[in-house]
Amino acid sequence: MTVKSIVYPLLLVSLFSGCVPKINKVDTVKKDTVEKEMKKDLEHFNSNDIALKNDWWENFKDPQLNELIKKALHDAPSLKTLESRYAQANSLIKMHESKNLPNISLGSSLSRLRFSENYIFPAPMGGGRYDLYNIGVSLDYDFDFWNSRSSLIKGVKNSALSQMALLKVKELSITTALSTLYISWNYNIEKLEKLELIEKLLREKTAISEKIFENGLSDEIYLNGQKTALEQTRQLVYKVETDIDNIKKSIGIIGGFLPSYVESLERPGIDGHCVSLPRDLHLDILSHRPDIAVEKYLLLSKEQFIEHSKAKFYPNISLKGLFNLTSFNWSKMFDHSSVAPLGGVALSLPLFDAGAREANLKKSVDDYNAQVHNYNGAIVKAVNEIVTTLKDLEISRNELESNEKEIAVKESVKDIEKKKFLLGLKNKISYLDSEISLINTQLSKAVLKNRELSLKIELIRSLGGGYENKGQDVSNS
Repeated sequence: MTVKSIVYPLLLVSLFSGCVPKINKVDTVKKDTVEKEMKKDLEHFNSNDIALKNDWWENFKDPQLNELIKKALHDAPSLKTLESRYAQANSLIKMHESKNLPNISLGSSLSRLRFSENYIFPAPMGGGRYDLYNIGVSLDYDFDFWNSRSSLIKGVKNSALSQMALLKVKELSITTALSTLYISWNYNIEKLEKLELIEKLLREKTAISEKIFENGLSDEIYLNGQKTALEQTRQLVYKVETDIDNIKKSIGIIGGFLPSYVESLERPGIDGHCVSLPRDLHLDILSHRPDIAVEKYLLLSKEQFIEHSKAKFYPNISLKGLFNLTSFNWSKMFDHSSVAPLGGVALSLPLFDAGAREANLKKSVDDYNAQVHNYNGAIVKAVNEIVTTLKDLEISRNELESNEKEIAVKESVKDIEKKKFLLGLKNKISYLDSEISLINTQLSKAVLKNRELSLKIELIRSLGGGYENKGQDVSNS
């Protein structure tokens, strides 16, 4: 083989090969930029915990909550739908990977033929009838010199990984939503008990006020005020009871539970002092948010689709082969004389396609750039959620501290009013007022505790709920 026989075909291929147009890809947010931003906003945050556990809800030490979440993660219809999509994505991977191997097929046929007397075949074939037997094995294979097929496979693999990450997003959504509702149920029961106690005290206070009014020691306006306060408390009791029913319904809907299962649940018994949070919140947040992982894998997928579109501008070679046995006589079907092999090499050269390849590449680049914006938006959203939630947590803690001080003061006032009542220095109404005031402040504490734990769960969700993405980093190349 001469040098010319090699060089000339290569020059011919280069001449007829398409030239890939220049493309402009948008840059993603840098990891260092995110960490600097997080560190600046969270430098005052302190935590003794090392890492966020995947099963963080177990820190509430409520076996019923653990079982509730376990059952939801196993049976929730929304998760089953995503699991099916992930299975479909894996099937698509296998379909594309199968093209890496030659396509080999076996075929056979039996035909009854009559040859024309007025055609190219003379007698006795012309005008005769014959049985034609045919058995053949065919081979087709397209080379992948420009990574057209491999880039497509990488693209669908990343799409499958995005489906898996989306499954984790949904799982985190379910666990945080159920935990928040469960905690709200717990504190609404506490609110209900305190409101019922206030209702009892107001009823006693109203009875005393009626006696005072009957003795002409107060006017009707004061008595009506007491009755109004009692009725308003009854309405609050009814509202909290309705809220508890709605919370149970929401638990059933989110977890995919039947009403009978929800009604069988017992009163929550959570420990609100055991929520663990990681020490270094600002470090590597990008690998701990499943929603960011979704956008990252979609970005990697679309990046590979760009490479797939680029490959369309270059020539390719296909191999075709056929090992065929053909005979009019079955007894001679497998003789050497019946062998009719066929082999060929096909070269495809991209010439003129009215701009179809350029349009396809531009579409791939536009899809990629749009996904970059989605990815960057997910990062900005994550940073804002974490920072905002931490600031809200700080406010909540300050409110709780103030509430604790107020409770201490009102407990002291109640003790003083009780002594005055027992010594006969005041009637019982002042003592009942001080007790009602204390319970109202304790009621506010229950509301604040509910909000604090809900914010902690929101922070856990913002930090990814223990998710860890060990996949490759997003490439800007």
